[in-house]
Amino acid sequence: MKKKKNIFIGGGFAESQILWVSRIIKGYSSKPNNIILEKKYNSTIIKDLEKSFPDTKIYIENNIIKKNNSFYKYTLIFFFIIKNLNRIFYFFKLLKNRKMNLIVNYENQIINSIWDSSLSLMSDKQLFPNTKQIFISLIKSLYAIRRAEDLIIKNDINVAFLGHSVYEHRALLAVFRKKKIKIFCQAGYNIYDVSKKESAWNQINKDTFFFFKKKLDSKLISNYWNKRMKGKSNYLDANVAGNLKNKIANYPKNVIFLHIFKDSPFNYLDKDRIFYDYFEWVIKTLKIIENSNEIWSLRIHPNAHRWGENQIFIVNKILKNFPNLKGKILIDNLYVSNNYIFRNVKRVVTFSGTSHLEASCYKIKPIMISRSTLESIDAKYVLKPKNLNEYKNFLLKDSNSSIFIQKANVSNISKILLFIRENVLTLISDLNAINTYRNDKKKLINKEFNNIQKSLKSKEKYLIELGQNLNKNLSHTFSKKFLKRY
Repeated sequence: MKKKKNIFIGGGFAESQILWVSRIIKGYSSKPNNIILEKKYNSTIIKDLEKSFPDTKIYIENNIIKKNNSFYKYTLIFFFIIKNLNRIFYFFKLLKNRKMNLIVNYENQIINSIWDSSLSLMSDKQLFPNTKQIFISLIKSLYAIRRAEDLIIKNDINVAFLGHSVYEHRALLAVFRKKKIKIFCQAGYNIYDVSKKESAWNQINKDTFFFFKKKLDSKLISNYWNKRMKGKSNYLDANVAGNLKNKIANYPKNVIFLHIFKDSPFNYLDKDRIFYDYFEWVIKTLKIIENSNEIWSLRIHPNAHRWGENQIFIVNKILKNFPNLKGKILIDNLYVSNNYIFRNVKRVVTFSGTSHLEASCYKIKPIMISRSTLESIDAKYVLKPKNLNEYKNFLLKDSNSSIFIQKANVSNISKILLFIRENVLTLISDLNAINTYRNDKKKLINKEFNNIQKSLKSKEKYLIELGQNLNKNLSHTFSKKFLKRY
């Protein structure tokens, strides 16, 4: 007899995400025995869940972090700390060797979740988390372990849908994976399977890529590429960066595309990457290019301010440690469009951003640090250093070197991958959703909630079908327009 599903919904979902994810869950299991929610969502969400799952018991996880009674909450947290002192000291000790912890085993995932959360708590004035931030993050991750164990033992959950695979939620994921729970994560308006191995919403295997390559009309790809160059894509960051008016005439031949510093670099744990986080990457990169004879640009992330990060301030703080770079570095505070950059530069460096695909579309072979969309198809399509010396060689080589020229066929493959990433793998257009960030106003967040709520009636069957496909072992969800092709 097939075991009934007990489903956990948590890991930091936004309320608007619960609206559409619940339909996918309904397709995955129409009559689960129990649904356990991480916290109490608004009344609209609860009523919607009760309507979607009339035969299912829906209740809230006993999560002390989410308690409203401060005295009760902090008393329980105090006793939790006392009870876990040995583990706290143990993980504090392991954190000292965190840079060796990218191999995907259980313990390393916990260490990464602690460090990840610590970075997210920092102010713009910090380049390194303080002891208090590390301690708070450690407690959050240890408590996430306890929660996951309780959910498995007391609630008998066998399926988990998580809103994040990072921060303290990575500790939840690590326990669930260790206990062989079926796990799905959300990112980029995509639900993808992370039950057995690392995965990402924007990374597909070769078989899936070549399947879509055969199915997608080359004219469709070409039209989207032309539209994207005009700043009219399905990807918000690209639209912001693509619509900028050029404010300078001469641009450096070398560009480093920055990520949000305090955002997570741990959504995909790549044991082969040579830097642990974005801070280490930028600091060590600047140290290397002190010896460069060329001019470089540091490209500010187009939506850093919406994330709540003053990236210019952080970059200037870092650059104070590199006086020899004065005159060698342009801090590009969105002075030109992305298209202008790619038409004029020779060398592109990014940790793992979309800019690696854009560069390749423009026949520039990108320098990458962590696993990327292109690398998931073929490692030869990117320049990924195996060690610091190789990275130095990539950065100090003449920018006119032929190693930075991408082959025409790979450039065409990149355009297909970019199309798949921004049209096939995201449900944003299907849901009439709006990309929101941490620092966005409540008005925009409410607008997205209302947009998704209105779209549900016409998209219900489609979302249920996506859940049914996940139950047939598909690894990702696909946009409605392209679902039938798959």
